[in-house]
Amino acid sequence: MAGTAPAKLDCPLPAPSRQTTYARTLHRACLILGGALALARHLGVSEAALRGWLEGREDPPQMVFLAAIEIILLHLEA
Repeated sequence: MAGTAPAKLDCPLPAPSRQTTYARTLHRACLILGGALALARHLGVSEAALRGWLEGREDPPQMVFLAAIEIILLHLEA
């Protein structure tokens, strides 16, 4: 339909007090891949765990964080 806004991606941001480098990095990777479900599948983790990291409730494992950085870097090269 013409004039409709694009669909909002399902990539939650943490509350300002929980905006860590980890959460911001995962959020950016989530936007690049098109949503939390796509990012969780790419990382091989549960969507529930990913949401905890995206919302800043916990820090992700180092390998997950590094994989998110790789997604961002590869996107920059494109």
